[in-house]
Amino acid sequence: MTLTAPTQRDAVDFAHTGPGTLAGRYFRRFWIPVARLDDVAPGRAKPIHLLNEKFTYYRGETGTPHLVGYYCAHRSTQMSTGWVEGDCIRCFYHGWKYDETGTCIEQPAEMEGFAAKVGIEGYPTQTYLGLVYAYLGEGEPPEFWRFPMMEQAGERTVRSWVRTSNYWNGLENANDQVHVNFVHGNSEFREGGATREIPAIEATETEYGILRKCTFSDGAIRLQHTLMPTASLVTVYDAEAGWMPHLSYRIPVDDDSHRSFSVSLALVEGEKADRLRAKRKAQAAALAGLPPADEIVDAVVRGELYLHDLERPDIVNIQDAVALAAQPPIGSRVNDRLGQSDIQIIVLRTIWAREMRALESGAPLKKWTVPLDLVATNG
Repeated sequence: MTLTAPTQRDAVDFAHTGPGTLAGRYFRRFWIPVARLDDVAPGRAKPIHLLNEKFTYYRGETGTPHLVGYYCAHRSTQMSTGWVEGDCIRCFYHGWKYDETGTCIEQPAEMEGFAAKVGIEGYPTQTYLGLVYAYLGEGEPPEFWRFPMMEQAGERTVRSWVRTSNYWNGLENANDQVHVNFVHGNSEFREGGATREIPAIEATETEYGILRKCTFSDGAIRLQHTLMPTASLVTVYDAEAGWMPHLSYRIPVDDDSHRSFSVSLALVEGEKADRLRAKRKAQAAALAGLPPADEIVDAVVRGELYLHDLERPDIVNIQDAVALAAQPPIGSRVNDRLGQSDIQIIVLRTIWAREMRALESGAPLKKWTVPLDLVATNG
C-alpha cells in the first residue's frame, strides 16, 4: 500500500461518529458490540448510548438479546422504562407494544389497524463470546466474524468500561507498540516479558485490517491484529494464567468518550482455573474498597496523584486511561510527529483516510474479511 499523511480534514472526520457523519456511516457498515450479554437480566431493559445515538437494549424472557430504538413512537417516552413481555417490549406510558424488529403490534387505546402503521427502529443482533453485537446500518448485514482462537476451552472474562476520550485516541493506543514499555512498565506485563525491550516494528494491510508484527533481538516474534473498524486480537499477560488470547473493541459513545469491550481467555483448567477465579474474586473485592478508576485518572491528570506510585488490580487500565485522557481529541491534534516506531499508526491512518474519502465520493469500499485461522502470538 502507498502510505499517505492524512490531512487535518481526515482527522476531523475520524473523530465524529454521529448519524450522517463519514465515520459514523462507516461504523454502521459493520457488526459492532453494543453490550455485554449480562448487562441486563432476562426480562429486563436498559438504555445504551453508542455512536452519538441512543438505543434500548433488552432481553426477552427467554434471555434472547434485542436492540430497538430509544423512544416510543407515540409520545417519545424512553422505551427502557417499560417492561418486557416474551420477546417484546411494552411502553410504560400508554402500553404500546413492539416486537424485536421494532414493529408496533399492540395499542390498547387505539383503533384496530393503527398499530400496523407504526414502528420504531429494530436492529439485527448476534450473541458471541458473552457480547451482544448489532448491525446498525442499512440493508443486509455483512458476514459475522468469528474467532476460533477465542472459542477454546478455558476461563473467559468479559469486561466493559467507558473512557473519557475520543475513541480514536484509544484505537491508536492499541496500535502503539512502544507505549507498552513505558506506560505499562509497572504492571504484570513486565513479569511476562512484554516490556523487556523495544522490538523492530512492522505493519501490513491485510484482508481484515492490519497485521502488527514485532521482532525481538532473540528472534522471537509477536503477532497482533487490527480488525476493522476498531478491534484488536492480541495476547495479554496475567501472572496466574500466563499469556492469554484477548479480543477488544473501542466503540464511540459520543465524540468525547468511548466504551471498551474486551474478552480474555485464560487457557487453564483444574487447580489453575480455581486459583485464577480466586484471584479475580479477590481483585474485585479489593477494587470495591478503592476509589473509582475515573477519579484516580482525573487526579493523576490534574497532578494530584503520581501514577507510578499507584498499585491497584486495575493498574493497566488506569495507565492507558491516563495516557488517553491527557491527549486532545484527534481532530484537534496538530503537533503529532510520527516516527519509524509509529508505522502501525501510520498504516491505520492511511487506511481510514482512504476509506473515508471513498465513502464520501461514492467509490467502492474495501470488503473486509477475517480468516478463521487467525491467531495472535506473544513473542
